[in-house]
Parts: sequence; C-alpha cells; structure tokens
Amino acid sequence: MSYVRIVPGVPFFETMTQLNSNGASLIRDLEASRSQKVSRQSAHGSDQKVHVVGAGATLTAAYEQLRNAAEYTEEHVLLQRAIRRFFKRLFILRDQKRIASSGEELIIELTHAGYIANDTVSEQEVETISLAASRYYSAYEQLQKRRNISNQQIDSWTYELLAVEIEWRLNDNGHLQAFTQFAHSYFLETIDQSALFSDKPQGVDISLYVAVHRALLKSDDAVVRLGLLRRFQQSPDNLASFIDVNQQIDTLLNSSVAEKLFRVVDRRGAPLRVLRHMIDEQSDFTQLLERREQFLLAYEKQVAADYEAVNTRVNNGIIKSVIFLIITKFIIGIAIEVPYDYLVAGTILWVPLVINLLFPPVYMVLLRATMMLPGSANTVRLVEQIDQTLYGDKQSRQLVRKTGQQFGIGYNIAYGAVFVTVFGGVAYLLWRLFEFDIMHLLIFFVFLSAASFLGFRLSRAIRELESVESAQNGVTLVRDFLYMPFVVVGRYLSDKYAKVNVVALVLDMVIELPLKTILRLVRQWSAFISAKKDQL
Repeated sequence: MSYVRIVPGVPFFETMTQLNSNGASLIRDLEASRSQKVSRQSAHGSDQKVHVVGAGATLTAAYEQLRNAAEYTEEHVLLQRAIRRFFKRLFILRDQKRIASSGEELIIELTHAGYIANDTVSEQEVETISLAASRYYSAYEQLQKRRNISNQQIDSWTYELLAVEIEWRLNDNGHLQAFTQFAHSYFLETIDQSALFSDKPQGVDISLYVAVHRALLKSDDAVVRLGLLRRFQQSPDNLASFIDVNQQIDTLLNSSVAEKLFRVVDRRGAPLRVLRHMIDEQSDFTQLLERREQFLLAYEKQVAADYEAVNTRVNNGIIKSVIFLIITKFIIGIAIEVPYDYLVAGTILWVPLVINLLFPPVYMVLLRATMMLPGSANTVRLVEQIDQTLYGDKQSRQLVRKTGQQFGIGYNIAYGAVFVTVFGGVAYLLWRLFEFDIMHLLIFFVFLSAASFLGFRLSRAIRELESVESAQNGVTLVRDFLYMPFVVVGRYLSDKYAKVNVVALVLDMVIELPLKTILRLVRQWSAFISAKKDQL
C-alpha cells in the first residue's frame, strides 16, 4: 500500500513529503535525548557496579507478584510503587542514619524483586539516591511541623516524588519527555479552545501538559507533579517556594479545566499512542521519520502490533483481575462473611459463600468475550491522521467537543430506572432462589460492581486505539444496558478503595514489613559472617 498523496493539478514533487515543524521538532528532541544518554553511558560506563548477592530473591519476587495483584495498578508504575513503599517504611520509622545510606538497600530490594538487572547500577548512582533520600526526608520532617499541611500532602510532596525521581534515574525517560513535548505542541495547536471553553481560562498550556501525561502516558499524579516542579525549577531545598508551587499544583491536578482537556486528548489520542510505541520499539525511528512512505508503512505494521499487544494485555488483565477478586474475596470472606454466618445462622451458608466467591471471576471471563478489537477501517484512519500530523502543512482545528448532544431530564429518569431495575431484579432473584440476606447481597453487589469496573477499564485499553467510532451490535448493547449501573458503582468503590486499600495495608503490615526486616537482618548476618571469614 502506498501513502504518497497525489493531488490533482499539483506536480508529484510538490505533494506532501516533507516533515512539518512538529515532526522536525520531534526528531531534534529525540536526537538530543539520545545524545545525552550516550554521553552519560560513556561518562559512567566504567564505574563500579553494585553486585547483589544473598538470600531472599525468591521470596521477595514472589511477594511482589502478590502485592502487585492486590493493588491492581498499571504495569508501568510498578517500579515506582515499589520504591515508594520502600521509602514510606523508612520515613515512618524516622531512622535518619538508615535513610542516609538507603541507596544500596533499595537497589538490593529492587534487584531481588526483579525490577532491575544485577550489576547495572553504579556505586555513584547509589550514593546519589541516598543523598536524594536525605534531602526529601529533611523536607518531610520540616513539613510535619506545619499544621496547615495535611499528611496526604506531605506524602505526595516527599517520598512519592522521591520514588519518581529515582525511577527516572534508573530508567532513562528522555524519549518520553520528547514525545510529551511533541504531543503537547500538537494538541495546543489543534484543540479549538474557543469552542471547548466559553471563557478561555488561564494556564491552559499547563493544564494541557497534565492532560497529555494522564491520557497518553498514563502518568499518575506523582509523575505529573515532578514534571511540573522541574519545569518551574523547584526542589525541596527551597522549602517555602516548594510548598507554594506544590499547593498550586494540587489545585491544578483537581481542576475542571485539566479534566475537560484530558477527555479531549484521551478520545483523540489514538494516533499518538501508536507513535509513542514506535518511538519505544523502533531503534531507527528518527531515520524512518525522514522517509515518509517507509514511515507510514512501518506505522501501519505498528498499528497491527498494537492490536495484538492490547489483545494480550486484556487477556492478562482478566487473569490479574480474577486473582485480585479471589484474594480480596478470600480475605473479606474470612473477616466478615464466615463470622456473620456463624453469628446469624449458626453455620456457614455455603451457597451464598460459593456464589460470591465464583461469580465475579466467571463474570469477568464472560465480559472478555464481548471485547472486540478495531478493524481495518480504524487502521486506515490512524495512518491518515498520523500522516497529516507529521507531514501536513497545516493542522486543522478538529478537536472540539460535540455540539447538540444535550439530553433532557427524561434520559436521566430512564437512567435511574435502569439502576433500580437491574439492582432490584438481581437482588430479588438471589433472595428468592439462593437465600441471600442483606449482608450476602451487599458483598455480592460490591464484588460484581468491582468486576464490572475492572472489565470496563480493560475495554478502555481497546478504545484507546480507536479512531473510528465502533458500531454497537446487539451483544454490546445488552451488555452495556446490564453492566453500566455496576460500572458506575464500581468506579465509586474503586476510588474509595484506592484511598484505603485494605488488602494492601494487610499485606504491607502482616507480610512485607516483617519479611523485609527479616531479610535485611539475614543479609547483615551474612555480611558479618563473610567479614569473619576474611579475618581467618
């Protein structure tokens, strides 16, 4: 398939074959990032690396798998979350001496857990990590003395930022910064702000930066915060300014402007998501970009690869969701449902218990059967859009909200009736046929809603690659009618659960803290024995 555009009445050599200014800027930024990475590698390539030995790798890796399943977070933030948990423990213990030398212990834990390869982190990098930990802990102590700053803000401004900073040091993200700048410039040019906002708010470009990070890079607030702090050249060393800027960022992250821009970028970001994957996976990306026809052919192949990858991701997500639901249900069952049955009925009511345990995972598998990948029309549309984005002379302002989609009160009444009908109908059937009471129904609806929301999140992974609106068929229409009420409730519960993840707290306190403490003592004892051997 050829993508050289032949325009009637225009000579062939005048057709759109050259990169536009956005495409040229992307090449420059990627080349600069690559040069900086090569310079760092050559400057520190001969540095002594940390070699991790000792017991605990198998146990640590197994626990991380369990912990990640319980938290159910995006895969690309797992390293950051592991670093965050490490420093959260240290900051709570307030062991300043241990924090000052925490770099080596962190690298040992991350290597044992399988997040980084052995012999890849230099001793100089370890020292830099320890110094960064001391700087943020100093800010943590000073912030604790201020009554006008909440504990949640203190955590967000200290060890959560520290975790991102260390992750960026361990995994070079220069190409992501180049892509972010490109995407920001593109949407700044193409979003019709006068159509999106009745009165253009201040700081739209910063809100757009937040939207691009959230929609295209799946960045959490800690990543966005550190990116903005670096843009404003802020650090915990200047605490007064650090506090002021962080408070402004808190307001920005929760603003309606950032949310509205996020929805536009998220819905129109499919071509750029594929482009980002090309940047990550194609070593000759910048050379390809300068040859339009070859680039567009490679881009089409990347779209096909992304379809395959998202299919695998959804399948893996279903498995992780099932494990998450089983672990959570097992803990809830032991803590609440079984004691409740003994208290009320004097025995375990096995039918409600088994239904509550098995139905949500089975339901997740059935949802998977309704999730379909985009077709060839979507591929053609994606190629056309990226062609215009990188090689077009002028970007059209097509990214505006749809007008005329105002729904009256009748739709809201009908939507409420759907809620009552679906929840009421299911409750009635369980009550009459399977002897569910209020507690069993509550647990059933909580887990069914959680499963529905997890399934909805996975379906969004497919939608993120859609540039052509997918048509509704009978199966998807019935599915949406039945499970959307549970999705709404599931999202509400997920937001609450994310703030107080009971399962994660149990794992952290009952398993992680004792496990990591024992393994640390074992490593210290092993080092002591080795030192004694050297003295003989």
